[in-house]
Amino acid sequence: MKGDLVLRGGLVRTFDGERTVSALLVRDGLVRTVGDDSTVSAAAGADARIVELRGKTVVPGLNDAHLHLAWHALSGPEYCVDLAAAGDLAAVGTALASAPDGEWIVGRGWRETTVAEFAAGEAVPSRAWLDEVTGDRPAVLHHASSHSVWANSAALRLAGITAATPDPPAGEIVRDEHGEPTGLLVESAQDLVARLIPKPGKEERLDTIERGMRRLNRLGVTSATDPIVPPELWRDYRDLHAAGRMTVRVTALLHWDWPNPTTSAANLRRALDGATFGGDDLLRAGGIKLFADGVPTHCTAWMHRPYPDGGHGDLVTLGESVESRVDELRQLVLAAQRKRVRVQVHVTGDRAADAVVDAIEAAAAADPWPGARHVLIHGTFLSPAVHERLARLGIGVITSSLMRTFSGPSMVRTVGETQWAQAFPARALLDNGVPAADSSDAPVTTPDWRRGVATFTGVPGPNPYGPPAPADRLSREEALRLWTTGPAWMENAESRKGTLVPGRLADFAVLDTDPVTASHEDLLTLRSVLTVLGGRVVHESEVDIR
Repeated sequence: MKGDLVLRGGLVRTFDGERTVSALLVRDGLVRTVGDDSTVSAAAGADARIVELRGKTVVPGLNDAHLHLAWHALSGPEYCVDLAAAGDLAAVGTALASAPDGEWIVGRGWRETTVAEFAAGEAVPSRAWLDEVTGDRPAVLHHASSHSVWANSAALRLAGITAATPDPPAGEIVRDEHGEPTGLLVESAQDLVARLIPKPGKEERLDTIERGMRRLNRLGVTSATDPIVPPELWRDYRDLHAAGRMTVRVTALLHWDWPNPTTSAANLRRALDGATFGGDDLLRAGGIKLFADGVPTHCTAWMHRPYPDGGHGDLVTLGESVESRVDELRQLVLAAQRKRVRVQVHVTGDRAADAVVDAIEAAAAADPWPGARHVLIHGTFLSPAVHERLARLGIGVITSSLMRTFSGPSMVRTVGETQWAQAFPARALLDNGVPAADSSDAPVTTPDWRRGVATFTGVPGPNPYGPPAPADRLSREEALRLWTTGPAWMENAESRKGTLVPGRLADFAVLDTDPVTASHEDLLTLRSVLTVLGGRVVHESEVDIR
């Protein structure tokens, strides 16, 4: 947008401390002035365009710190069957009957606790049942966590999976009492079939990703970190950027092995030798993604306490023993540290979190890098003693409030209510001075920051296991900072975005309701009527610009 843009007559929450003003001036893609209406109007050029806010609220553009943007966009109904609402096997079958045309049937979102027969222990995911409703068409149904798939016989046959197929490192081919594959593939075993699913062509992918960005704009989102970006997707993002089609700022975490979570230190060193990091304010390769463990719902998160059926989970790094896997984790982190590449590590178990912090501390001792800003992704369960270490070492944590919203029943089934009550300890992190941000992890959940803010501030959700205990809740402003200033810190971009102060990028959302003071009901339904990225309008609804 050329020329000045003035927004006045509203409530501008700058998130620069507690400062609020009524107006702001945008010029050349940056915030130039904030203040009262008369001050901002006087600073504007004669040809400035004006937005009369009429009491609406302006906040910095929302930033989802962990959102698989392309993956979410390509999980729409034109590609994938949504199974999140399937309450029993009959509903799963009905949903699959309406699968989009194509060589494969792909579904996403089922859980053991939402499908009634699984929840009651009357059935388990099996290829035999899936064969009855899918026939000879290959079918792969992604678990809501994205850490397992349920495949039919046709898919297993194409992948060459038989009773004789060995489990891959850090994965499991679940088998029946006769040793035959059931169709459930966990962690790295997913790759055996997932890599066979046909991909859309390049132009279709680019169009779909752009539409996904536009959907995020409608929620007021202007930035996101895509945490698994293989080489092909990195090329797609670069092509979108070159064509001027980016409407969300993307920080990409490069990754070379997904859907296999296991990365060897030797392969990582080779990949880093050939990788280029950096970029500009719209698109940058900001680091790499590593996996330490799996997820609690699959009993693959590495925990200090045993699971109800025994076992503690484990690391997913290479190695024949706990000690060798811990050493491999240290070598992975050190490889990135030596290249001055930021690492964000998927970690959900408390024992795994301790191991990752140990690895980061060891790397810092071996090759000091002040301000490295390595990050734990999820940090689902953290030992209380680790909070001080996170703060001291400057390690950030990206929480997952929306998993708290939706995953409670699945988590309680495997870790119990007492342990689940300690999940995603945002309050403790902030109180201990740990840099924190929040995220959706879409398509694992829906990318709705409003629901995330609601959960962390105590608004009841769809199940009784969502909100934290009263003493562990956040204020509205604290929760909103996890979607604005917090993610900016994770990107090392707090001098460029996350607050509305002069000199910052003009990324903001005009909301029809103040999210700090809105009722519970209004918080969950508030809308962005204007979303601006670098001074450019990327979403507009029910607002006049004259």
